[in-house]
Amino acid sequence: MPRYSVMPTRDNSGGSTDGSRRSFLKAAGVAGAAGITGLSGCTGGVGGGGGTVTLQMIAWDDYELFKEGIEESLDVKLEVTKSNSSAKMFSKWNSGANEQFDITVPNNNYVGRFIDAGLVAPLNEDAVASYGDLFGKFKGFAQNQFTDDSGTLYSVPIRFGWYGYSYDDRTVPQDHEKTYSQLFNDEYEGEIIMYDNHFKAMSATAMEMGMLDAFEGEKVTLSMDQIQQVKERMLEQKPLLEGYIGPDSTYIKSFRQGNHVIGNSGRNEIIDMRKDGDDWVHMAKPKEGELAWFEGAVVSSESENKEMAWKVVNKYIDPEFGPTFARKASTPSCNPKANAKLEGQNAELFGFGPERIENAVPFKAVENEDAWISAWEEIKAA
Repeated sequence: MPRYSVMPTRDNSGGSTDGSRRSFLKAAGVAGAAGITGLSGCTGGVGGGGGTVTLQMIAWDDYELFKEGIEESLDVKLEVTKSNSSAKMFSKWNSGANEQFDITVPNNNYVGRFIDAGLVAPLNEDAVASYGDLFGKFKGFAQNQFTDDSGTLYSVPIRFGWYGYSYDDRTVPQDHEKTYSQLFNDEYEGEIIMYDNHFKAMSATAMEMGMLDAFEGEKVTLSMDQIQQVKERMLEQKPLLEGYIGPDSTYIKSFRQGNHVIGNSGRNEIIDMRKDGDDWVHMAKPKEGELAWFEGAVVSSESENKEMAWKVVNKYIDPEFGPTFARKASTPSCNPKANAKLEGQNAELFGFGPERIENAVPFKAVENEDAWISAWEEIKAA
């Protein structure tokens, strides 16, 4: 059974979750290199520095920010081609680019697609020395999403974020019960926001309704009856809403203008606001759980430099270099030892221990997604 679907990921398409996070990264000042055209990684390319191995990587633009530190540490030439889409990463590799690129870093719910297509090499745990230090939660997610039927592991979790809800403490008390039910609280009528995205909005509603078992398997498995119940709950909620919002910039503008005081959101909108001095905004930790995205690095099965490629992957999560990547990319590492070395505001924003992610629910493929979309269209049209 394939482990993927057209479930909204963080890719920049159709109001998906990816567009919002990438908007945040751009707003935070993340810059990437121009696309690389001279590809030589899997063909055993060598740079100009005395036999230095050249590796080709296709990844989110902020992975390029850290390449100089990796090059100096490993005596490797790392060429990073930017991509804003896991779907595009897979499409390139499945069309033959796996013979050109050594490394890519798609969303967690896309890694299975690379594995099923036979495009990636098994993990070299000797080269990824920091794998054992990862949050136990993410090692568990990797065993569920990054393995084949034999249990062979193919990918390394690198960094993560999540979606839940945020609130304005000038109106919503900080000591309120942290539950998605707050998004249905008539006390905040006309000041509630929901994501303009069927997966995120309907998932939050399903969690609020106690349908947590649906998120425990290989896919998110709401029954047809449960989808109907979620639709009815959201139709009841609709008169309480200020509206549905997609891009980070729109969400932040609405929050700052006072148009809403509580809303279904991702953490990156809130990090962006807090970095700009908005200390009144907070990300809640709902008792039902939070949808977590994370990225999984893979190495091409065609790479002639697999061991070095895995060593490069390791640099993004090791305790020495990982904090620099977390700080520059404004995103926590899947290695708590790396997060623990952050200082000041970065420690507050990204220095998480395992307790912060104990209720994390990883993004997954959706069963009956057409029914989700149909219900969502009815909700929006009502």
